[in-house]
Amino acid sequence: MSVSHAVVGVVTDEGGEVDTGQMAALAAMFGQVNDPRKARGVRHRLAAVLTGVTLALLCGARNFRQAADRMAELSQPLLAAAGARRHPVLGFRIAPGRDTLRRLVEAVDASVVDRLVCAWLAERLDGPAGVGLSLDGKTVRHSGGGTGIDVQLFSAMRHDTAVVIAQIQVPADTTEVTQIEALLDPIDITGMVITADAAHPSSGTAAYLCGRGADYVFTVKGNRPALLAAITDRLPTATAATSAHTERRSGHRITRTIWVTFARDIGFPGAAMVFRLRRDVYAPDGQWVSNQIVHGVTSLTSTAAEIAAHVRTHWWIENKIHWGRDVLFGEDTHHAWLGNVAHAMATLRDLTIALIRLAGYSRIKQVMERHHADKMLIPALLNASRP
Repeated sequence: MSVSHAVVGVVTDEGGEVDTGQMAALAAMFGQVNDPRKARGVRHRLAAVLTGVTLALLCGARNFRQAADRMAELSQPLLAAAGARRHPVLGFRIAPGRDTLRRLVEAVDASVVDRLVCAWLAERLDGPAGVGLSLDGKTVRHSGGGTGIDVQLFSAMRHDTAVVIAQIQVPADTTEVTQIEALLDPIDITGMVITADAAHPSSGTAAYLCGRGADYVFTVKGNRPALLAAITDRLPTATAATSAHTERRSGHRITRTIWVTFARDIGFPGAAMVFRLRRDVYAPDGQWVSNQIVHGVTSLTSTAAEIAAHVRTHWWIENKIHWGRDVLFGEDTHHAWLGNVAHAMATLRDLTIALIRLAGYSRIKQVMERHHADKMLIPALLNASRP
C-alpha cells in the first residue's frame, strides 16, 4: 500500500471533524528516516520533529525559533496526528523546543530525507510522458561554516506542477555539471523533456538522456564554441520567424521570437532541431528597452512554439522554487547551518511549496499567512494535495 494512503484518521475539533489522515501519512513517510540518536533517553521521535517542522513551514516559519513557536501553537489533535510526545502524567501532547529541532535537523541524513520526500511527492503526480523537467543548481549562502565552501544543491523540477522531484547535494570538489546521472538515476524520466542551461549541453549528457528514453532542450553559449558555431551555421536556413510568446510584466511587454531548423550533421547525440530565441522588452509607452538572444539544440521535432515554451518554462525553477526559498523562507539569511541543516531545510521548504501548489494554490505567502492565523486549515490543504 502506498505510504500516502496508508493512514486515515479523523479527529474532532471545536469546528467539527477534521481529517488528519494525510498529516499522519506525512509522519509515516518521515518515520522511514533512521534516527541518528541512541534509543535511550529519546523524548521526541524524529518523524514527529520533521513533520512538525513541515507544519511550521506551512505557517511561514523562517528559522528554528519561529518553527518551535508555530509548533507550540498547534492544537492537540494536530500534535497527535504528527506523532508528538505525550506527557507521561498529564497526557497532553508536547511540542519539541527550538534546540531539539536544531539538533535533530543538524544530525539527520539529509540525502535520505530528500529521496523519501521526492518519492512521496512523485506518487502524487501523473505519469511523466511529455512533461518538462528543469535542472538547475542553487548555492545556499553562508552555509559553509568554517570551510568557506557553501552547500550547493542540484534540483529537478517538473514544468507542469513546479514540484521538485529530485535533489542532491553537489560534492564540494566538483560542480553540478558532473552530477546529472546522480540526480536523475533514481527517477523515471522516460518520455520527459529535460531542460537545462548553457552549462550542461555536452555529448555525454545528451547520450545519457537519450539512452534513458528522454528528450532534451539545451541553451548553448560560448562555453561550447564548436556546438554554438554548428548551430549558427545552420540557422540561415531556418523557418520564418515565429512569435512564440508575448506577455506583460510590471507594465512592460515582453515578446519572444524563435527561429528553428533541422540539426543536420552537427555532431551532437540525438540532435533533431536547432533554434535561435530572441527576447525583446518594451516599456509601458511602447519604447524598445532591451533584447537578449540565445541559441539552443533539442532532440525534439516539435513546433517552434512548443520548443520556446520549454525554454521559457525552464526558468520556473528559479522563479517558483529558488526565489521562494530565499524570499518567503529566508533561506540565504538563515545562519544556523551546522551539520546537515542547509540540505535538510531546503528539502522541507521544497516539500512545503509542493504541498501548497499541489493543493491548487499559487500565492504561497498568502496561504502561509492563513495557516499562521488558523492552523486547523492545514489538514484540509494536505488532503487537497493528494491525487
